[in-house]
Amino acid sequence: MISVRLVAMLSTVLLVTGALMLGESLHGSVVTGQYAVTSPWAVFRAALGLVFIALGYRFQTPVSEYTSLPSEESKPEAETTDANTSDAADAIDADATDFDPEMSPLSEEDFDRLEADDER
Repeated sequence: MISVRLVAMLSTVLLVTGALMLGESLHGSVVTGQYAVTSPWAVFRAALGLVFIALGYRFQTPVSEYTSLPSEESKPEAETTDANTSDAADAIDADATDFDPEMSPLSEEDFDRLEADDER
């Protein structure tokens, strides 16, 4: 079975290649006038570009399916982690949603000005 990441990469490559081929065909025939719009070269490049774009959309992976995969860094390593470090990491994750004014790069005046702008 082909991995989800490989299919997503294939989709992106096909979409980009198709867009470049279609754009090159339009640029060469309409913008610069190097060849006629109905010349075999322009029609072939445009048709092949459209086929690549259609295939790219066909292989497109839904975002929910792609993001549900575990990443390489998040593999469980229960044997090597210490209980104290995992408790500290859980505490950090729990506090990640709280705003800490000491960590903010804004001064009190800048923060008040932003709040005033938000209220308008």
